[in-house]
Amino acid sequence: MFRERARPFPPSPGVAIAIAAAIALPGASPARANGAFPDELSIHLPASAPHRLLLGSNFGLVVSEDDGATWRYVCEPYVTTGSTASLSSANVSYYQVTADGAVLADSVNLTRSDDVGCTWPTSGGSVTGAVVSDIFADPVDPTFALAIIATIDGTNTVASHDGGKTFGTPPLYATVDLLTGIESSRSTPGVIYATAIHKTGSTTSTAVLLRSADSGVHWSAPATIPGPNGTQPSILAVDPIDANTVYLRLVSGTNDSIGITTDGQNVQTALTVSGALTSFLRASDGTLYAGQIGGSLYVRPLGATTFSKQAAPHLRCLGQRPGTTRIYACGDSFLDNFSVGTSDDGGKTFQPLMRFSQILGPLTCASVQTACSAHWQRIQQVLNIAPASDAGPPVDAGAPSTAKDGSHCGSVGSDGWALLTLFAFSLGRRSRS
Repeated sequence: MFRERARPFPPSPGVAIAIAAAIALPGASPARANGAFPDELSIHLPASAPHRLLLGSNFGLVVSEDDGATWRYVCEPYVTTGSTASLSSANVSYYQVTADGAVLADSVNLTRSDDVGCTWPTSGGSVTGAVVSDIFADPVDPTFALAIIATIDGTNTVASHDGGKTFGTPPLYATVDLLTGIESSRSTPGVIYATAIHKTGSTTSTAVLLRSADSGVHWSAPATIPGPNGTQPSILAVDPIDANTVYLRLVSGTNDSIGITTDGQNVQTALTVSGALTSFLRASDGTLYAGQIGGSLYVRPLGATTFSKQAAPHLRCLGQRPGTTRIYACGDSFLDNFSVGTSDDGGKTFQPLMRFSQILGPLTCASVQTACSAHWQRIQQVLNIAPASDAGPPVDAGAPSTAKDGSHCGSVGSDGWALLTLFAFSLGRRSRS
């Protein structure tokens, strides 16, 4: 919808076209936008699996079962296909993880994996054949998930009570407005928030916030979010300990803002920056972090009223496992020397954890090995990853790595330039209007 972001040092068009030809499937259609940020990179740290890291990328879901020591992946064409024999040419727009560790992936279908990526059956019910523009898995109840679907008359919110396997009817909320985000509360079961764009004239619109206190049975009247005409809202997070506090992303023209409500209705602007915000985190100690891909991190400690700006990696995502203090970040492998990094000092410094060139290959379950074999050969070429014979024996996502450091990695330079071409292609195929 409004979340395209530029890449530094773009490669020449010829290089980008070559990479597109190498890893794209014919006839691929543009992905839809949803969530607060685009999903070229997103990190998921499920509390139910304390050593598991899941990284959503533009080529698949990358998995570590050992705190980031080893990584394998399931290719995007298999994720989107619903585990059928014929691979899909669709792109994943967004990943979500349920409270018990199942993964939901939104593409032309909504697919779901409850075996850490080995199979991806298609979700059924009201999402079948529908355009799903946002999904959210409840952070506490593993059976409850929400989705926004587009209709001829507007947009609807629908719910799942089996962890995303099926979504029911009638909708929890139906409107002629454009719903842009939805999220449920961790601290108070039943509290749900949604954002929407309400058309007020032929060329004018207002951003609004809606709230339900009974799992979507009843909704408050839309509360106007202050901002210029055409402001586009989405939900960054519902505060994990206060269901009345919600963090919003508000995009208007070339400015990006964070709005905060502490009563579930009245929104105040807390930060405005030029250019796009690309990441947000409400940390376990109450500190707020917001990053930009240009290398800026905005920090607001608990109790403060303003954000301070500091230099940072080229942030694509931020994350933290519930109940822990370590911060995870997605960076630029060429400029930051990591695809995933960690900080143990509140974002002041980040240490490399993984580069894409360290991926060992597809997940070791037979279905993924078969389905993703050809895709992996292309990814190896793009990222300059040495063949398995040079990288040591196959290692499962949950097994200790036997490969020596660097034995299966390309150089920093080759890794970085390959990623530049990979993500330049990604921006072309995933443009967000």
